Amino acid sequence: MNPIRTIIIDDERNACDRLKRLLSSFPHIQVLDSITNSRQGLDAILRLKPDLVFLDIELENNVSAFDILQQLAENFFRPCIILVTAFPHYSIKAIKNEVFDYILKPVDIDELKVTINRFMDHLSLKNTRFLKELNMLSERESQVLRYVLEGKNSREIADLLFISLNTVHTHRRNILKKTGVSSLVELLRINFNLHDQREIQ
Repeated sequence: MNPIRTIIIDDERNACDRLKRLLSSFPHIQVLDSITNSRQGLDAILRLKPDLVFLDIELENNVSAFDILQQLAENFFRPCIILVTAFPHYSIKAIKNEVFDYILKPVDIDELKVTINRFMDHLSLKNTRFLKELNMLSERESQVLRYVLEGKNSREIADLLFISLNTVHTHRRNILKKTGVSSLVELLRINFNLHDQREIQ
């Protein structure tokens, strides 16, 4: 399985460093960056497209994790989010924002282990569901998906299949909707993970 690409965002450098140390005990977790500035953190998420983000709720200059979640939604990208905070009263708001988990500071290694294991189970289930959903694709959607996984862009796919660019875009949207993935990046990552699993087997 590919490493779980992870970003930590917390306005306290000590908290970032401590969580990074704790995560180092999980060999399948790859911390891409730990960031103390919310703007830089958002930019890093959109640029690096991580699988998982550990996000403090109360950030600098009255920015909150929920502000970042809103901006991610506006950019049509949403990795799994684990909120990390010293304040338990945000739990209802966290649920409403559909975050993956909610951990109180100081982070306990045993609680972190439970959360990481839950996340691994979530990925495994998602991969299994993805395989089932592939059977729901039409023949044309399957052709488009195959070319997407080969790295071809929409114009190249349109030329190969003798269809319009708008039709390709429609097929791509339908593929994401039917397979339940949020972006092309996630689609490619699931495919790579499944390929790795087949090689191991």
